[in-house]
Amino acid sequence: MMWRLAFLTIRAHRASFLASAAVMAAGTALLTAFATLLETGLRTRDDTGFLVMLPAILGGWTVAIVAFGVVSTVSLTIQHRERELALLRSIAATPRQIRQSVVRETVTVAVPAVAAGLAPGAGLGVVVFRRLVDGGLVGARTELSVGWPSLAIGAGVSLLAALGAALISSRRAASVPPVRALSEATPAAAPPLTRARLLSGLGLVVVGLSLGAGTLLMENGPLLSSTAGPAGVAVAVGLALLGPAAVTSVGPLTRAGIGTAIGASARLAARNVHARARHTAGVASPLILLVGIAAGTLYMQSTEDGVHQGAAAGDVGSRLAPVNYLVVTMIIGFSAIVVVNTVVAATRRRRGEFGLLRLSAATRGQVLRMVTVETAVTVGIAVVLGTVAAAVTVVPYSLVKTGSPVPLGPLWTYLVIVGGSLLLVMAATLGTALGALRVRPVDAVSTP
Repeated sequence: MMWRLAFLTIRAHRASFLASAAVMAAGTALLTAFATLLETGLRTRDDTGFLVMLPAILGGWTVAIVAFGVVSTVSLTIQHRERELALLRSIAATPRQIRQSVVRETVTVAVPAVAAGLAPGAGLGVVVFRRLVDGGLVGARTELSVGWPSLAIGAGVSLLAALGAALISSRRAASVPPVRALSEATPAAAPPLTRARLLSGLGLVVVGLSLGAGTLLMENGPLLSSTAGPAGVAVAVGLALLGPAAVTSVGPLTRAGIGTAIGASARLAARNVHARARHTAGVASPLILLVGIAAGTLYMQSTEDGVHQGAAAGDVGSRLAPVNYLVVTMIIGFSAIVVVNTVVAATRRRRGEFGLLRLSAATRGQVLRMVTVETAVTVGIAVVLGTVAAAVTVVPYSLVKTGSPVPLGPLWTYLVIVGGSLLLVMAATLGTALGALRVRPVDAVSTP
């Protein structure tokens, strides 16, 4: 009976669960690619040092990034069903039954999604491995190993992240007393920043700053990125968790500045950003990670390239650059998938809100202007926090490499990252909002 309910729930929320499945499949592929390199390194004596070091450093970042992406996406899917879960509580469903139902739904979606990501992951591993062979970093006779350890790592991390998100996110809905279920069902009623999230975010920021400081004490060498890279990732994830606090703190400034300067639609947008801090932070979180990782890793590599200009053609740093850029592209691609899925899911959920505004005499244009301002403010917050995270990677790395806190590399790289992030989120948000506005206001309000 419970499994049948899980299948029916997935069918009723097909779009949301497909978004979660896409992130899990992409994350599994990314993890499997690095796992194949690690497995090859452990089985190959001549290349063990390099093939173990590379996936250990880059793969370590990827585990954190994929875990955060899967957790945030699955959590958002469950969060959007809080009212539905609360209704089940009001008709005598026990907390245990709620948790079991959410876990079954997550497993039903996760298992095929993870399985779908294994083959592409092995293919990505082949692509990266070939780049290493072409660069002379790995012997031409070395064969890539794709065995059960690689598949277990790729599938295991994604499944554990999905199950962890399901268990954590279902606790709130499951713990609401039946009498209060309906009034506590909406996300706005929840505190924007729980104690656990606050402590986790602060802890990760401290870890990241410590790794960044540790980078300053290291010698200039190939292991420098082993602390500089994780430093930025840790701070980015920590700031993403602390996002609601950042949104709440800039709320008064937004209302006083942007809202007054532009007009009614902007004032409403400014109030929404502040009042719906949890929602805004949920959209900003993956974008913080995207900006932080993209800016941090690209400028770290451009600094490395600048240092090695004029070096011998056989220099390890110059031969490794194409591989690093490929890996960075893979990670940025995964982060972009998470951002788009999050934005689309969060915007689709506001269909009823848009319907109420239109029933209150707001035009489609006014609603779109409100959404545009909200998106611009959200992206602005994410860019600022993502830049801080990138600086934790880039500044110590550049100081050790060049003696200057300013990284080597063109300014347009940063501008492309910021502009690309804005365009990505705007396209996803406005495209989804336009689709929601095509629904009649009465229908939009009456349907969940």
